[in-house]
Amino acid sequence: MRVPILGTAAGIERYLLELGTITEFPDRAGVTRRLYTEAWQKAQIMIYELMCAAGLEAWMDEVGNVHGRLQGSSDQTILTGSHFDTVVDGGAYDGAYGIIAGIVALSELKARQVPLHRSLEVVAFSEEEGSRFPLTCWGSRALVGKIDTEAMLLCDSQGISLNDAMRSVGLNPSRAHPRRSYDYQGFVELHVEQGSQLEERRKPIGIVGTIFGQERWIVRVRGESAHAGTTRMARRHDALVAASEMVMAVYRLSQNNEAHAIATVGLLQVHHGTANCVPGHVTFTVDLRSAHDEIRRNLALQLRQDFKESGIRHGVEVVAEKHTDTAAVSMSSHLQHLTRDVAENLELDTLFLDSRAGHDAQILGREMPAGMIFVPSHQGISHHAREFTSARDLANGERVLRNVLERAANNRYSEDGGG
Repeated sequence: MRVPILGTAAGIERYLLELGTITEFPDRAGVTRRLYTEAWQKAQIMIYELMCAAGLEAWMDEVGNVHGRLQGSSDQTILTGSHFDTVVDGGAYDGAYGIIAGIVALSELKARQVPLHRSLEVVAFSEEEGSRFPLTCWGSRALVGKIDTEAMLLCDSQGISLNDAMRSVGLNPSRAHPRRSYDYQGFVELHVEQGSQLEERRKPIGIVGTIFGQERWIVRVRGESAHAGTTRMARRHDALVAASEMVMAVYRLSQNNEAHAIATVGLLQVHHGTANCVPGHVTFTVDLRSAHDEIRRNLALQLRQDFKESGIRHGVEVVAEKHTDTAAVSMSSHLQHLTRDVAENLELDTLFLDSRAGHDAQILGREMPAGMIFVPSHQGISHHAREFTSARDLANGERVLRNVLERAANNRYSEDGGG
């Protein structure tokens, strides 16, 4: 496997699309690569081999993250990279682009024999999406020692525990606490925007200021299953009707607060439902996000009150369990300015914007200076088979990343981070 010289547009796109062929469901559109599945493991191996082919020191850590290192004159290290898991039937660019572009950037710096004070390391995080287990950013949390041993007991929809899933790909759950290999001093994540602001404003480079905080719930509504023909309306405890009210409460909250918050019900299940029975048990998810954690907390309280009132009206039990809570994080102002300067030197216009999508930079940004670089997403489509970013934009992002990494590796750090 040969890494393209200079990170040519065609080369980056080629490896992205090649990685995109590794999926759990080859007969379906889109890419599905959930944590610790066979497809996930194949992608992990491909990324490792690509790092080796690029001449990087490569290894896999205790949770399946893949690292590729370009040694500088010190062990102080600037990280880059993203995640290689996907949502179900997702796109080929989300996450994977930051990994491929990071490998290409380090390969080019190595090929040019660019002197580096700090070392550079690209990391492919094992999980970020939360598409298999009720957790997110497993790979980046592990890297900074922020995982909970209780997470090992979490199960997927098939009842397989995270503990057993790790063992299925040759990992030892008892060792799922990797220590930092080196002195990590900063992180720069390159990503497709997953929105339409850059495309609409015709800006090739986005610079992220704040990543929205988010929380995810599993809501369980328990009523009473009953005969659809003989049970009168006044005697029904219909879990689905109650849940439907709650879904609409989430929708109305989003409509009324879209300027600074967004909420979504992405999954709803009627358990043991049949056409001739009143539904007795329903579960659904809630995804709530805001750039301001206080606003998010207040909206969460409002939703819980709405759910409680729906439960009372319909005589059902409602339990809303929060399984993910990630605070909003501001990116390093120094890295933001550095990215702007690099882009201007490359004659690429920039747009400062916030990210409503969660990212690994959100986790690492609480432990070290972090920055995010966006490139346009066609029509803002993401988490979908039609996700697309042009080869030209892919190449522009890699050029900016490469120059930011070189300068961060060689410049003095300020207190707030950056280089």
